[in-house]
Amino acid sequence: MRPSSKFVHDGRLLILDTGVIRELATFRAVHEFHFERIRRDLRFIKTPHAYEGCARFFDQFLRKTTTASMVAELHYWIRDTDQNGILRLWDLVYSEFRSLAMDEEMIKILKMDINLVARSTLGPVDVSLIEISRQHFSEGALILTIDSELHGECLRAGLPAKHLAEITQSTN
Repeated sequence: MRPSSKFVHDGRLLILDTGVIRELATFRAVHEFHFERIRRDLRFIKTPHAYEGCARFFDQFLRKTTTASMVAELHYWIRDTDQNGILRLWDLVYSEFRSLAMDEEMIKILKMDINLVARSTLGPVDVSLIEISRQHFSEGALILTIDSELHGECLRAGLPAKHLAEITQSTN
C-alpha cells in the first residue's frame, strides 16, 4: 500500500527528533521483547500497522539524519530503564539507525540562535534540528517530531515539519 497523498513529501532529507526514534524503539521493545512495562510510553505508534505506515513514510526520503545530541537524549532514556533491558534497547536503536541508513550531524552551539536555545520550551537539541533544517532547506528538508513546541517553532520559522501524529493517526 502506498502512503496517501497527504503524507507525500517531495524532499530528499528527513530530520528525525529524539521522540520519533524513541517511539520506534519502544514499539519494537514491546512487540519483540515483550517489555510490557514500557507499553504505556507508546503515544503514537501503537500497532504494527502504524509502525509499517511510518516505514512507508520514511521510504519517501533519500536521506535521513538527526543530531549527535539526540543520541545523548536517547542515552538518558535508556539508562533509566530496567538494567536487564539496556543492551536490548540499544540494539533496537542501532537497528533502527541501520534500517533507516540514518546519518548524524553535529551542530556547534555557537551556530545556534541563543534566543531559541534559551527558551525553556526548546533547548539546544531542538535548536540543532532547526539549524540542520535551515542548512538543508534547499533540499526540501522536513523535521519529524513528537514535540509540539518544536513543531510549532518550525512552522513559525517557515521550515517544513510534521508531527508524528500526522503520520500515525489514520493507522493506529
